[in-house]
Amino acid sequence: MNLYNIRLFVDVMQSGNFASAARLHNIDPSSVSRSISNLEADLGFRLFKRSTRKIVPTEAGSVYYDKVEKLVDAFDQAGEQAMDLISKPMGVLRITAVSYT
Repeated sequence: MNLYNIRLFVDVMQSGNFASAARLHNIDPSSVSRSISNLEADLGFRLFKRSTRKIVPTEAGSVYYDKVEKLVDAFDQAGEQAMDLISKPMGVLRITAVSYT
């Protein structure tokens, strides 16, 4: 299962449509639709009821969202915390100064 597809799913749920999620990721809406279809194939159930005018999450899609949203947030926070550790200066700082007395 692809984490990127799961993240796209979360973004679609939060934004309410494929086009808004596509803008967030700077990709085509058709790519979002394809990613969601791939995720649905991996999971074995439909996440959305699609029509020409709107998408509505299925009951299974809503339950799945409730669980994975927290996991995606935790995954993002873990990455940010790790980046904070490596971006802080580390090691010994030696300073030499001249005294004019």
